[in-house]
Amino acid sequence: MIAVRLEEFKGIIAATITPNTADESEVSRYLDLLERSGVRGLFILGTMGEGAKLGPSSRQRLAEMMLGLAGKRFLKIVHVGAPDIETAEQLARHAGGCGADGVSAVMPYYYRYDAESLAAFYNRLAGSTEAPLLLYNNPGRQGYSVSAAEVGRVFELAPGVRGIKDTSGDPAMLLELQTSFGSTHFVACGGDHLLHYAFAIGVRAHVSSLAAIYPEIATGIWRAASRGDHSTALRLQNALNRARTLLRAVGPDTASYRYALRLRGIDLGPPLFPTRGLTGEEMEKLSHGLEPLQRLAEEIGRHG
Repeated sequence: MIAVRLEEFKGIIAATITPNTADESEVSRYLDLLERSGVRGLFILGTMGEGAKLGPSSRQRLAEMMLGLAGKRFLKIVHVGAPDIETAEQLARHAGGCGADGVSAVMPYYYRYDAESLAAFYNRLAGSTEAPLLLYNNPGRQGYSVSAAEVGRVFELAPGVRGIKDTSGDPAMLLELQTSFGSTHFVACGGDHLLHYAFAIGVRAHVSSLAAIYPEIATGIWRAASRGDHSTALRLQNALNRARTLLRAVGPDTASYRYALRLRGIDLGPPLFPTRGLTGEEMEKLSHGLEPLQRLAEEIGRHG
């Protein structure tokens, strides 16, 4: 039972795969794997969680299930991002009332907004929930980039915002965010290729999609970096990078990530509509290509 507050959190947050099955026992097995592997936080209904494919009622139902099954074992952050403020407020209010330790919202997408407009959006959103609110910067999904200076302006004009998850994939951006705001705000990195780098520059948390499949490797990087064993951390990072490249190259990524988890004995169902499932050829390619990483994860799980 960790019940860690957002401000005190350090370590790996798994960007969980959203269950597309009615079998809650399978979801419990999934969360048990994450817990015993050293994952200390969950990012629910994010990008790899396919939350943006769902309507508000489905997102609320799934958030309730994940929050309930997770209990107090993890720090729990629910993604509530939407292009319109009413939906984001509805989701944030609901998540806060269901026990989320934080909520996060990707920058409102489709239209491009300046810092003052973003501050108005997030200031209103922060007022709709008791849960701490994090910005979520993901240029590839929201459709535009936000600079560190613009993030600072949002922090200034929207004091209810407690931090940011940065998935820009830009090491310089992450370093500027950590240097400028790491002492006053919660700064988390997204983008699995930057996992070791993030911890090396002092970022306290990483929201990792691959931690949702290979939690042993992600937490291994964090532990190695924390004790100054950068040789081990880089070796594990390189292995994770190879898996990331393969998973993105074979089939739709949300389908390939689900299949990789299935190879580990946990089946959370097919990708959410309308994403197709993998072909037999794609599954065979992943089964063969991911075998070394699965062995590595299992070895770390046995020996630490």
